[in-house]
Amino acid sequence: MKIEDYNPDWVREFQQEKARIVEVLKNYSLCVEHIGSTSVKGLGAKSILDIMAASNI
Repeated sequence: MKIEDYNPDWVREFQQEKARIVEVLKNYSLCVEHIGSTSVKGLGAKSILDIMAASNI
């Protein structure tokens, strides 16, 4: 996999994936965050979204 220029669509893609995660796990109190290089505006990255979900308890 190659490093790509920053893609502003990564933010939208994360929001879509976050919504799917929250819907599936709606019975849990979760914090879902976009982490890793694709979450840093302006930074080149491999085009794989890193997402962390953790309990809010």
